[in-house]
Amino acid sequence: MNSVILTQLQQPKLAHLRTEDTIQRLNRIQPHGLLMVLQQPHLEIIQVSDNTLKILGIHPESLLNHPLQQFLDPEQLAPLQSSLTEEDLNTLNPLNLTVTVGEETRQFEGMVHSLPDNLVLLELEPISPQDQVNFLDFYHLVQNAIAQLRNTQDLEQLYQQTVQEIRQLTKLDRVMLYKFSPEGHGTVLAEAKRTNLKPFLGLNYPAFDIPQPVRQLFVQHGLRVIANAQANPAQLIPDSNPITQNNTDLSATLLRGVAPCHQEYMKNMGVAASVAIPVVQNGHLWGLIACHHQTPITTHYQLRAACELLGQVVSLELTSKKSQAEYDYQVELNAIQGQLLSHLSVADNWVEGLLDHQPNLLDLVNAKGAAVYVDGDCQTLGSTPDLAEIRQLITWLDSEKKPETFFSTHSLAALNPAYESLKSVASGLLALSLSDTQPKYILWFRPEVIQTVKWAGNPQQSIQQGENGDFVLSPRQSFKLWKEAVRLTAIPWQDSEIQAALALREAIHKITLQKTDKLAKLNKALQESETREKEKSQQLEATLAKLRQTHQQLLDTHTQLIQSEKMSSLGQLVAGVAHEINNPVNFIYGNIVHTENYIQEILYMLDLYAQHYPTPVEEIAETAEDIDLDFLLEDLPKMLGSMKVGASRIREIVHSLRTFSRLDESEMKAVNLHEGIDSTLVILGNRLKAKSTRPAIEILKQYGELPDVECYPGPLNQVFMNLLANAIDALEEYNEHRSLEDIKANPNQITLTTEWLKADHRVRITIQDNGLGLPEDKREQLFDPFFTTKPIGKGTGMGLAISYQIITEKHHGTIWCESDHGAKFIIELPVRSS
Repeated sequence: MNSVILTQLQQPKLAHLRTEDTIQRLNRIQPHGLLMVLQQPHLEIIQVSDNTLKILGIHPESLLNHPLQQFLDPEQLAPLQSSLTEEDLNTLNPLNLTVTVGEETRQFEGMVHSLPDNLVLLELEPISPQDQVNFLDFYHLVQNAIAQLRNTQDLEQLYQQTVQEIRQLTKLDRVMLYKFSPEGHGTVLAEAKRTNLKPFLGLNYPAFDIPQPVRQLFVQHGLRVIANAQANPAQLIPDSNPITQNNTDLSATLLRGVAPCHQEYMKNMGVAASVAIPVVQNGHLWGLIACHHQTPITTHYQLRAACELLGQVVSLELTSKKSQAEYDYQVELNAIQGQLLSHLSVADNWVEGLLDHQPNLLDLVNAKGAAVYVDGDCQTLGSTPDLAEIRQLITWLDSEKKPETFFSTHSLAALNPAYESLKSVASGLLALSLSDTQPKYILWFRPEVIQTVKWAGNPQQSIQQGENGDFVLSPRQSFKLWKEAVRLTAIPWQDSEIQAALALREAIHKITLQKTDKLAKLNKALQESETREKEKSQQLEATLAKLRQTHQQLLDTHTQLIQSEKMSSLGQLVAGVAHEINNPVNFIYGNIVHTENYIQEILYMLDLYAQHYPTPVEEIAETAEDIDLDFLLEDLPKMLGSMKVGASRIREIVHSLRTFSRLDESEMKAVNLHEGIDSTLVILGNRLKAKSTRPAIEILKQYGELPDVECYPGPLNQVFMNLLANAIDALEEYNEHRSLEDIKANPNQITLTTEWLKADHRVRITIQDNGLGLPEDKREQLFDPFFTTKPIGKGTGMGLAISYQIITEKHHGTIWCESDHGAKFIIELPVRSS
C-alpha cells in the first residue's frame, strides 16, 4: 500500500497535463442523430453531419448551402424564425419536427442553440413509436421521486434515495452519486445497480478522470448523454466552419461527440452508454450522478428534463441539509465563544481567561492542542509541539506566511517537509495573529489522521509522458481496487471554526488588550506622583466606571448581534422557502395553462362529435347520463379557472416573501418602500386574520407618492417587521381588557401613512395603532436596549433598539414615538444617501 500526502495525491505535474482533444471542438457528433449549422437570417445550411443519407434519406451535399425550408414545412419553421432575435433560443426546445422524403414521413425531436456570428445549431434525433411516453404516468413518476428526495432526513439518506429514484426513472444498469473533494477527486457516496455488477461504493476516482474543461461544460450546459460510446461518430462537413474558419463550438449540443480517450475509458469499464447529471452549488460542480448501461440507450427529452430537474432538487436539498448541520455547529461555537468572552471580561490576565476555564481555547475550534505566544512567552494547552518547535513555527509564519490575521492548513508537512516530525501533534495548524507589528499568536493544532483511500484502479496509469515531455491522459486498463494510505494530514478546519477564531481575535482586541493598556497607563500615572493620590484615585474610579460601561456596551452589542443574526436567519429562511415554493408553483401554473388548452381542444372535439353524430349509440348515451356530461362540460373550465387563481395567489405570496428577504441586496440601492411594507404585511398576514376572540385587524393604507429611496432594503424591512409586530402585540394586549362586542364596535386598526417631504429631501413613514398607547415616561426609554413594556417571556427589549440603530446609524434617519390615540411611530429617511 502506497503512502501519500493528500494535498499532493496523484498530482504529477498537473500544470503540464493536456487532454488528447479540444473537447468543445471535436468536429464530430454521436451518430444516432444529425446536426446542422445554420446561418441567419435565412437559416442557410453551411455545415451538416455526414449521416443525413442514413437518417433523412438525403445526401449531405444536397443540403449544404441551401435554406432549411427546402426540406422543412414553413409552418414548422415559423417558431424558429420568429425567435431568431431572442437572446436564448433554448426556450424553443424541444421542437417536434416532421420531415417528408418521397412518400415516407419521419418524426424528429429537435434542439436549437445560438452561437456568435449569427450562427444557429439544429440537432435532430429520430423519434420511434417506442420512444413515446404517457405524459401523466411519467409526470407522476417524477413527482413521486421529488417527494421522496424531499422527505429524506439527512445527507446519507438523501444520497441513497437519489440513486434509487434516478435508477427507477432511467432503468439503467448502475447509478452512482459521487462528490468531488477540494483536491478534485471523486468519491462514490451511494450506488444503485443490478445485482450481478461489482460494487463501486466507496471507491475514489482521480481528478483527471474528469478534466477541468469537461467540468466547466457540466456547469454551463448540464446533462451529458452518451448513447453508444463505441459507435463510429458522424463527421461535420465541411471540416472547417465557412464563417469562422475554425471548428464549430459544439459544447452546447446533446449530440457532441465522445473523445477517443473517453471512449476507451468506457470500453475498459465495460460501459456502452452513460448519462451524467451534474450537481451544481453556487456555480461550482459539487459532484455528479453517473448512470452506466452495458448496452446502447435511447433517451427522450422528457427523461433528460426529468433527470436535470432531479439533479437541481438534489442540489437544493444538499444546501438545505448541509446548512442546517452547519447552523447547528455554528450555534454551538457561538455559545462557547460567549462563555470565553465572559472569562476574558473578568480575568486579570487575558491568557488565563482563555486557558484556565471550561470551555477553553481547544473547544472553540475543536483542536487537540493550543498555544498562546505573546512577546516571547508561550503557554500551552493539550497536545502541542515543544517550546523550541513552537518558536520555529512562529519564525516561519513571520518570515514566509506573514498572515495578516490568520493562516490555516490541514497538511503542514505538505507546505514544509521539515515539519513532518510534528505529525503526531501538528499535522493541522490554525494560526491567529494578534498584532500587526509584534509576534503575538494563538496557535491551534490537530494530529495526523491516517486514512485509506480506495481507488478504482491505479491512478498513476492514467497519465503518460509524451515524447515532448507533456503529460497526457490515457485510459486505465484496469479498475481493480487499488489502495493508498493518506498520511501527514489532519481533519480540515471548517469555515465556521476559522470565523470563531477571528471573532475571538476581535474580542481580545476590544476587551482584553484595551483593558490592559488602560490599566498600565493608570498604574504609571499613580507611580509618578504620590502627592496626587486623591486625584489619581478619582481617575481610577472614573476609568473603572468607563471600563464597566464598555463591558456592558460589549455585552449589549453581543446581544444585538445575536438578535441581528436571528433576523438574518429569518430572512434566509423566508428566501429559502420562497425559492423552494417558486419552482413547483411555476411548474403547476405553467401546466395549468397547457391543461386548459388541452381541455378546450377536447371540448371542441366533443362538440364536433355532437354536431356530426347528434344521435349517439345507446351505451354512449347512458354513460353520458351517468356521468352527467353536461355538468362536467360546464364545470370543468370553472374548476381549472379556480386552480389557476389559486396558483396565481401562491405566486404573489412567494413574490412578497422574496421582496421581504432581499438577501441578495446587501448594498445600498434605490427601492420602492411600499413594496417592502406590503411584503411585510403578507408575512404577518396570519396574525392579522380574524380569530375566535376578535375580528381581523384592519390595515388602512394612506400611501403618498414616494420616490425610490436609497437604503439597505433587508435591514429596513426588519424595521417594518418589528414595528408592525409590536403594533399587533399592543392591540392583542389591549383586547384582553375588552369584550368581543366592544372590539367589534371599535375594531382594531393599524394605519400606514407615507409622504414625501420634498423641501427636506426626505420621506416619512408613519405606523399607528388604535390601542392604549404609551405614557411619556416609557416613550423616553423605548429605544434603550433590553427595555420592554411586554410581560416577561414575551419580549427581549432588543427589537426597537436594533430598529433605532438601523434607522439612525445605517441610514442617517430619525425615528420617534408619539402617543395620542394609540402608539404612533414616525420614521424619516433621506431620499439619497449622503
